[in-house]
Order: sequence, then C-alpha cells, then structure tokens
Amino acid sequence: MGCGTSNNSIVHTSIDVNSVAMMPNTTLLNLDASQTTAVSNTNKIQILIASHTSQQTISERLKQGLLDQSLSCDILNESKPHSLNARANAIQWCDVFVVVISRLYQRTSFCMEAINYAKDKRKPIIAVQQTISERLKQGLLDQSLSCDILNESKPHSLNARANAIQWCDVFVVVISRLYQRTSFCMEAINYAKDKRKPIIAVFAEPNFRPYGALGAILASAIQSIVLTDDSSFAHAISEITKSTRTKVEKGTNTVNVKDPSEMNNDDASTILPSGSSTCTVLICTVDDGNAVAQLVFDSLTPTQLSVIIENLSKSNATCSVAKCTVFVPILTPQLEQTTLCRVAFEQARLLSKPIVPVMAVKKWRPEGWLGLVIAGRIFFRIFDQETAYKPLYDSNRITDLRVEIEFACQPMLSDAEREEIEKKAIQKEFDDCKSKLSTWPPMRKSRIVNLTKVRQPVRIQFPEPHADSYFDHTHHSVSRVTFKAPPMLVDQYGLPKRRPIDCMISYQWDKQDLIRQIYEDMNMRRLQVWFDIWGAMQGSTNDAMAIGVECAKVVIVFLSKAYIESTNCQLEFRYAVQRGKAFVVLRTEPGIVMEQYMLEAIQGFPQYDVYSYNTLEQSINGVPLIDIIVQNIRLLGQAQPSDPIDDCSAELFELRSLVDDARDALSAETGITRYKICTRCGQQYDDYAKDGCKKHVEYFLGGGGLLEDQWVCCRQQTADSPGCIPCQHIDQPRVFVEDPRYGSSTWKPA
Repeated sequence: MGCGTSNNSIVHTSIDVNSVAMMPNTTLLNLDASQTTAVSNTNKIQILIASHTSQQTISERLKQGLLDQSLSCDILNESKPHSLNARANAIQWCDVFVVVISRLYQRTSFCMEAINYAKDKRKPIIAVQQTISERLKQGLLDQSLSCDILNESKPHSLNARANAIQWCDVFVVVISRLYQRTSFCMEAINYAKDKRKPIIAVFAEPNFRPYGALGAILASAIQSIVLTDDSSFAHAISEITKSTRTKVEKGTNTVNVKDPSEMNNDDASTILPSGSSTCTVLICTVDDGNAVAQLVFDSLTPTQLSVIIENLSKSNATCSVAKCTVFVPILTPQLEQTTLCRVAFEQARLLSKPIVPVMAVKKWRPEGWLGLVIAGRIFFRIFDQETAYKPLYDSNRITDLRVEIEFACQPMLSDAEREEIEKKAIQKEFDDCKSKLSTWPPMRKSRIVNLTKVRQPVRIQFPEPHADSYFDHTHHSVSRVTFKAPPMLVDQYGLPKRRPIDCMISYQWDKQDLIRQIYEDMNMRRLQVWFDIWGAMQGSTNDAMAIGVECAKVVIVFLSKAYIESTNCQLEFRYAVQRGKAFVVLRTEPGIVMEQYMLEAIQGFPQYDVYSYNTLEQSINGVPLIDIIVQNIRLLGQAQPSDPIDDCSAELFELRSLVDDARDALSAETGITRYKICTRCGQQYDDYAKDGCKKHVEYFLGGGGLLEDQWVCCRQQTADSPGCIPCQHIDQPRVFVEDPRYGSSTWKPA
C-alpha cells in the first residue's frame, strides 16, 4: 500500500499553458477526483475531451462524470477518431473543448492540430491539468498498489486523516513551498513521523529546499526524488513501487485500521454547541481530566488572563473555542473517545487557534485523531499536584506551561502579513535598481538547487593547546533567574526567526545534568548556545529543533548509547548532516557503536571522551579541556559558510531573486565591486547583508606575567581569535593597540 500527500492548491505538472493556443476565455483547472463535472449544468451542452492517449484514464473519468450529469460527451486523442472528416466533425460538433494538458500532448502534432482548429472555430476551451499527486496515484495503481491521496482539505475529518496515515505502508510526500506553509499538511507529516512511517520525498519545485520541521523529517526519508520531466515521473513510480513492496514484504503495518475508501469522511457532522463565554484561555477537559484542569486554572489566576474551564463530558456541555485566544486541552483517554472533544479540536484547527496540550495520564499517549492533532507539538506532562510543582532545575512544569500559554496569547501576524511588510521594504530597492539600470529586467541567474546533494562543512586544522602561565578553570552555576538567556530563535509573534549562533547542543535527555554544567561554562565564555531547556523551545518540537540546527555554525553532539537508539536524536543528527554542519563530539560513555554515516559525518572534527564533568577541568599542556573545546568551536564556526533559508512564498522568493540579480547588474554597470572581505573575520559580505560577524567586547591581557594571555571577555588565548559578541562586518583596516598603563590591548576598530 502507498499513501501520497500534497498541497492540492498548487502542486501540478509544470506545463507552459500559454504556449498552447487558447481562446481568451479559456479556463484552467487543476484536476482532482472532485472536478469531473464542473463544465455545465445543462444537458444541451456537447463536450469534446481532447487528450494524449497517455492521459486516457483521466479522459475516461472526465467523460463518465459528465455523462452522469446527462451531458453529451466524446473523446478525441492523437489516434481516435482516425479520419480527418471525423476529427474535424467532432470539433465542430462540440460546444466546449476540454483539453487535458500534458507534455506529450504539447509535443504531439495531431493533438496540437486539434486544439488549433478548436481555436480557429472559436470554441470555448477548458484546460485541465492533472496534479502530480494524481499522476503518481495513477502510476502506482497501474502497478497494482493500493494508493490514496491526502491533502490539506481531503479527507476532511480528523478520524479519516489519522486512519489514512496509519493505513499506509509508505508515506509519499510531494514537496512544495505551499506544502511547507500549510499547517494541516505539516500536521500530517509530523504524524507520519510519529508513527514511524517510511517517508519518500518527491520534490516538485527545483528551486526550493525544505527547512524547519519538514526539512528535518525529510533528512531521514528513505528516498528523495526530484521531478523534472516525464522520465522522472516514470522513475519516481518505479522507485516508489520497489520501496513499497519491500516494506509490505517486511510486514510493517500492524495497526488495525480501515481502508480509506471505507472511512466515513462525514463524521465531522456533529454540531458543536457554542458556548457564550469570551475568554483568553479556554481549558477544555472531560471528567477524568478535571483535577488537572483545575491545577492549570489555579496557576493562571495570578496572570490576570481571562480563563475558563469547560467540561465537555457533561450532558449540557457547550464549547467556547470560537471565542477564545488559546485552546488548552487536558488530554486523557476519555477525551479521545468523546466526539464533542474531537469536534472542538476540529474547530480550533480551522480557526487557527494556538493549541497548548497538557498530558494528564501517565504512560498513555493518544493514537488516533488526537495523536494527529498533537503531532510535533510541545506538550506538558502534568498528572497531579506533585508533578505540577516538582522542582525541575530552576523551574517546574506548571511554571513552564504558564509561560508557554502567556507566549501563545501574544498577537500573531500571519505569514502573509509578515511577507507584505518585507515586500514593501524590498519594493523600494526594486524601484531604485530599476531606475538606475540601463536595461530591465537584469540578467537572471539560475536558482535550481541539487535537492539530493548533502551540503559539506569546512574542516580545519586546530592549533596545539598550550599555556605558559596560570590558566585554571572555575565553574560558575547559573540559572534562568541569574543570567540573561540568549535571544530565542523566534520573533515576537512566535514565528521562526533565524539568526546565526555559535553552536547547538544535541543530546539525549538522560545526560542533562552533565550537559547543563557544560552549558553554564560555555555561557560564562560568551558562547551563544542553543539548549532546549533554556528558552529555545516554543510551539513545535520539530520546528524548534530544526531552527536550532539551521542557525548553528557548529553542532555539539553528546554521544551515548541512548543517543544512538533515540529516533529524535537521529532525526536531529541526520538533519545536521544534511545541512552541512560542523561537529564537535563529546563521548559520554565507552563502548558506543555508530552507524557508518555517523562515522563519516564526524570524521576530521574534534572528538573527546567526557565521561564525567571532572574530565573538563583537566588540563592539556596547561589548558583546561573546557577551554580547548570552546576555542575549537569558535574556530570551526568562523570557517563555516552561511546557511541561507528561503522561508517564504514563491512570490516573495521571486522578488528577492530579482532584486539580487539587479544588485549584480548594478555592480557590473558601475564597476563597483559588490562583495567585500571582512577585515575582522575574513568572510565575504556585501552592503545589503552586513550582519554575521563578531567582535571582542573587552580587552586582551597579554605580555606575559602571572596570568595566561587571554581575552578577558571570553578566555580566548590569541589576539586574533574570533570575537564573542555579534556585530556587522567591516572593511576598514584594523590596528592592534596596546595600552602601556595596564599591559592590555584592543583592536581599533574593535
């Protein structure tokens, strides 16, 4: 069995429709299973369906749908009818000419002859394009595989959507920009990942590389296929068929589910009794979650937010989800079995309400529709008073939940609203470039990317550690109360915001005590570190992790046997490899066996055995190991190229690309070099993007003496070491200036 998923709005075969002769009133349809009768509602209309024989199945389906509407209908392709008289008569006979567009249609002379004649006879023309998912489905059905399609709107009900994903042996996802930006599509692939379905990625846009949760999940796909032409379609169907049959032979699907065709997609017809309460936070529960709901309610009372609890297991229950800002469901087995709760979730999803789930039952996790809704979301395990307030380092679960809810209550711009702001800013430069250039548009660069190629990091030689004077290590404990956390990788609206950071910590939860101590030492050395328990997680676990990987120059991997066995740790590591990240590896226990791909990924990068914290205090040639690690992270990070992310719509991407090409054209016309080399870090930059450099914020203590030469701000030992706080690139000459009064030095400019 196979399951294809796509965003139905845009994913269609790339055909230059304008090159096919059409009347001005031509209508273009993307064909899916529901669009077989959209021509007319009168039985007086006579319709001719023109197609290539390779699209015969679509033509027959269209014909049957139109005949079912009591319309007269016939089919014309390159070989039938054969005689010229019959072909001309068929076109003259029809009132509407429906053409099924494909590359083969466009390349077949008899097909083009027919549409040109229809144009000459002034026939109204409707052009139909088969979606990529429909083409894939038909190809897989032809291989005697069971196949269904899931997109952002079909099937509609949560039960049917969850069942379809459970049913499949292989989850085939058609990747596009719009798929990435559609919440119901991302919900589906997150659930497929949670259910450990083998995933095959089919790339429909050659200039789009997935990012965030989608990019991370696809880094672990069993296969990636790029669609370019008809031969690539045939290859895709062949590869999907082989992979699917392999999975079926292994018997991976053990869940008792229904065939999607047997599911009742109308089970969302239950009417949700609307509540009359307007509130900021709606806590939704049933009887077995009532105690936890009250705990959450009590914790929110001091916040002065408007909070209500609604128990949907009561006979007279109503639900105010339409009038709330944030939806906080208390997840229990009874809630999963309550139809009214499912309908409340469906309405929350349709209204794009922020959902902050609370898991209220130990050793239980939802499987069906509820598992689909919370897939990829951060949820909070609160079972009773003890687990709610049990100290968790410098916080507790109920406090973390309250912070998440308060964060979700903040106003949030939509993607479209945010892009509109950027487009207005870019438009000013667009107009300026256009007025200065002698020809418009500028020469365009190809932005097609190799979507199956793994980016490669830069490996460097590291200096031997050495200290001539005192350079001891002192550990300082910090907490979220006593230090300012690095800025979160989301903007004020809770949406991803990517800024470069020094490193990301990748680890398995069992090692958190050791890692927390190391993180504190890194913080004291002004290293910007992504650490999930310190302000780095909001909304989606997979998105937060992926953004951490994308923004980090270096990934610090704390290897353990549990790390190797963890699905989420492997997802994180594979995505770091896919994005070409540099690694620093700390083995936290002996006897770790790694797969070959991991050994290849970490080859040539620093690796250390750190079985306890005491190891970090030990010195190598007078330098504590923790300082060696931190200095190597900085050196590695400075050598890495930028990792650009095209996190935008196709329209904004085109505008960005056009302006970028215009900048190149301006540089060529004026003779002014666009790119410069930063005199501080050696990286290439231009005046349109100066961020990404670092400088030292304090002075350098050198010249010998009791203390080892070092930057006071970050303990780095060389005068020309990488900086420690973010700043803009510069191209001015720099001078290292000594202050003889104090025996210290600084760079001018810093």
